[in-house]
Order: sequence, then C-alpha cells, then structure tokens
Amino acid sequence: MNTHMKPKTKWKIGAVVVFAALAILLPETVSAVWHVVHGRSVQFRAWKITVPFEWYAVRRGEGMSLERMSRLSWQKNPVATFLPVHFGPRYKFDYNVFDGVQEKLLHAQGYSSTGPQRDIHLGGQDGRCWTFTSKADREQLWISCVVPKDLTSVDYIGPEAYANDFFSLLGNIERVAPGS
Repeated sequence: MNTHMKPKTKWKIGAVVVFAALAILLPETVSAVWHVVHGRSVQFRAWKITVPFEWYAVRRGEGMSLERMSRLSWQKNPVATFLPVHFGPRYKFDYNVFDGVQEKLLHAQGYSSTGPQRDIHLGGQDGRCWTFTSKADREQLWISCVVPKDLTSVDYIGPEAYANDFFSLLGNIERVAPGS
C-alpha cells in the first residue's frame, strides 16, 4: 500500500481545508478584507462613521449603508442606512410630524410602533429615534432616526439582537465638517 500522497493531491486537500476555513469564517474574512482596503471609518456628509468589525459600508445613490455580515444566507443582514433628508429652506422641522409620517409609512411596511422615543446625539447634533417592531417577526426591528440640523436620517433594519450595536455605532460618529 502506498502511504505517500502525490503533491497534486496534497495541494488539493490543502486548498479544500483553506476554502472550508474561509467559508466558516466568511463574515470575519470579508470584513477584514473590507477594512484593509477602506480603513476603520467612512465619511458621510459631515460625519465620520467608524465601521465596526464584521460590518462593511456600501454607497447607495445619495446614501450609504453599513451592513453586518451574516453566516446564514437566508437570514437578513442587519443594516444601517444613512440618507439625506430633503426639506425646503423654510421648512420648520417638527418631531411630532416626523413621528406621525414614520408611523404611517412603517405601518404600511408591516411594522408597529414600540417603545418610547430615544434622544440621540450624533456628531455634535441632537436627533431622535423611534423603534418599530415587525408584525410578522417580533425579533425584527426598524429603528428610524433623524438629525434635523444636519438634514440626515439613519435607519436600522435587523434583528433586535443587534440594536445595541446600532446605537453604539451612532455613539461613535464624529463631526468632520459643517453640515450642509
């Protein structure tokens, strides 16, 4: 019996082991590669946003999304989407009006309002968040935040288990330039 493997066979086995390890560690691998290429933070408008490990950023039109990798392809990845808010120059922002509009929009998306409003402070500006829970999946949240003076909104859509990660991400935002 021949106990020595051919070099090609060893190479193939080694490649399978490496690819299996990468597949098991896919979120960490993708995140590490993204962070090596792009760094620890991204800029969106007047904000410097620190991108946590296992998350990555993608520009989407006027906005930007931070997404967390998921190990299971059928699960929805948690995502935080930053978008500009378009108000006319004479519009006087009212949190109660914004709350009512968000409640109607998200109700149509299958979410109901839960919990109290939460005041936030992002990059030197005050804002507010509202939490909505999916009627179909009680573990799925939509957290809608607005920072009126920067004319920016940020929404989190994902499992409740990552909501604290989202608020931690918001807490690490720094101002890099005056708002537009």
